[in-house]
Amino acid sequence: MDERKTKIRDLETKKISTVKAKNQLLQGLGEALFQRIGQREPFDSDAAGTPGGVLVEYRKLQKEIDDSLDIIKSLEKEVLRLKELETEISAREEEKSRLEKELEELYTGIGKALFDDPDYHGITEVLKQQEENLLARIDDQEIKLGDLEKREGGVFAWLGKNAQMTVSKTILLKNRSTLQRLYRDIGDKYISEKPAESVIGDNAEAVGKVLEVKALLSSISSDLSGLKGERREIGNQFGAEGTPSRRIQGFEKHIAHVKGEFPALYLRFGSLAEDAGRREALSSIMKKEDTVVLESAGDLKARIAKWELEIEKIRAAISIDNEKTEIERTKKAIENQQQKIAAAGQAIVDLEKHIDESQRRIDELHAFLKENE
Repeated sequence: MDERKTKIRDLETKKISTVKAKNQLLQGLGEALFQRIGQREPFDSDAAGTPGGVLVEYRKLQKEIDDSLDIIKSLEKEVLRLKELETEISAREEEKSRLEKELEELYTGIGKALFDDPDYHGITEVLKQQEENLLARIDDQEIKLGDLEKREGGVFAWLGKNAQMTVSKTILLKNRSTLQRLYRDIGDKYISEKPAESVIGDNAEAVGKVLEVKALLSSISSDLSGLKGERREIGNQFGAEGTPSRRIQGFEKHIAHVKGEFPALYLRFGSLAEDAGRREALSSIMKKEDTVVLESAGDLKARIAKWELEIEKIRAAISIDNEKTEIERTKKAIENQQQKIAAAGQAIVDLEKHIDESQRRIDELHAFLKENE
């Protein structure tokens, strides 16, 4: 029994290996047939189970892959564009910052010149007094810093000196900043109030430069607005549908899943060519070399059938032996039951005799009682 089961396992292993080899042949044939078809429509029917029906399934899977690849390319293009936008925005922000600083310096220079221009009447006494106060404070702090730098002494004197210098430098910077802001505001006001007249006179060159810088800033601001709008639009789309990398990974997984369905489809198509009843429908796309593949598949199929028959025969023999064993077991059970029946029959006879003896004794006792009434 064990030897026969071992034989079955060996045959099953051979069968599995041969089935795999046969499927590989038919799978390769099916793939080759699909490639030969290309975009043609060689079949009259596309009903399920027909070559045309399998071709429809194949093209549906291909379309899923193509659509997913198109979406991935679109996402990658948008990601690249987003990177380009970030670079362009960064460059324009830097240029804008540089021009704003240059414009501020130009305004400051014009404003300072206007304070010194006796022909310009836009400077009030209050403004002039404010300038003089700031200049005086700046001079005082510069002198104080100079004196502090010359001061000598021990460690404690050095610490006190540093603290005083820090305070003086802070005040000096604040006053200089206030003075520059005063000049800048005057320069800005001068150009804003009379832009046409401002380009005439001693400040003409500086004013022309200001107008040039302002035009550049306006152009850059317009560019930045457009670039940021495009970036925002792409960002909003990504935000609504998920990050680009995650979406791309999702489509790549889908493509891998779809590709995993092709081998089974190739096998089904190749199996149709193996079927004599379906082969006629495929005749227009089959070649002579396909006959060799089909003959090899036929040989493997015959081997599989032979091994399946051998397996069934061994299993039948095992089943026969099992049935014989069951029959013997049943016969022994019947014999045991018959023996039990015989023993039960004898027990019944003995019990009936016991009953008869008891009845006879009763009768005797009744007779005794009757005689002695």
